[in-house]
Amino acid sequence: MPQRTRRTIEPFPGLNVLRPRSMLFTLYGDYAYPRGVDLWLGSLVLIGARLGISETAVRSAVARLAQDGWLVSRRRGARSFCSLSARGVELIKEGTARIYEPRRGRWDGNWCVLTYAIPENRRAHRDRLRKQLTWLGFGALGGGTYVSPRPVGARTASLVQEHGVAEFARIFNARFLGPIEADEMIRRCWNLSAIARRYRRFIQRYAPFFRADQKRGRNGPLDDATAFIRRFALTHDFRHFPFVDPDLPRELLPKHWAGTQARDLFERYHAMLADGASRYFNSVVARSMNAP
Repeated sequence: MPQRTRRTIEPFPGLNVLRPRSMLFTLYGDYAYPRGVDLWLGSLVLIGARLGISETAVRSAVARLAQDGWLVSRRRGARSFCSLSARGVELIKEGTARIYEPRRGRWDGNWCVLTYAIPENRRAHRDRLRKQLTWLGFGALGGGTYVSPRPVGARTASLVQEHGVAEFARIFNARFLGPIEADEMIRRCWNLSAIARRYRRFIQRYAPFFRADQKRGRNGPLDDATAFIRRFALTHDFRHFPFVDPDLPRELLPKHWAGTQARDLFERYHAMLADGASRYFNSVVARSMNAP
């Protein structure tokens, strides 16, 4: 039997404000998609309420995501069920890989280099491309040149094709020969100090929760609703890092990199909360399905 939860649960503990759109992407990425389930709109409303988001905001976000092609809505009798579209599935797969499957292994020393000269009348395409290059882990070297120490040439070629700017782009696989040191080039491309500060802030927020819940677990588990909320906040905050952290190879990172400690904390705490959070999610879906 699912564990009963209290009516009054702690406020959402995340560092970043939880907006309805982000709530839905985290919910589908961490719960619905891995289970292969469609979610009744009523279930989304109930979960949103537990996370502090109003019914109106949830329904509006669902409608916008469906209109933008991320969700598909289907009727079953009198009810609407929502699932990810093919486009939404690809986004979740890519995001899941970045969050849960960090690149490991020894770096081969090669850099993927993208250069482009996109005209001003294609500025909108250029701006959208830049955002996605950051997601792929590229850093701006200057003069329309971007570099990544990862083998992302094929994905980059697809990206410039998608944005209709392939004729203005060139992609190379290269070795860095200087004359400046590699550390200096990395400082020019990425603000690792600022990224490290964000990681340390994440650690400062969640390490006390983790330690307290470890101790509490010896005397009885955390209630399911609280486990769900904390795990949701943990994931919601950690999923921001792939947008700012290029996931550099270990050989290019500073010693005692805060990202390594933050990932270890995320993985251990996420796993600790998994059973209770899953029970809560399953109970809400089952309860919603049985509602008149």
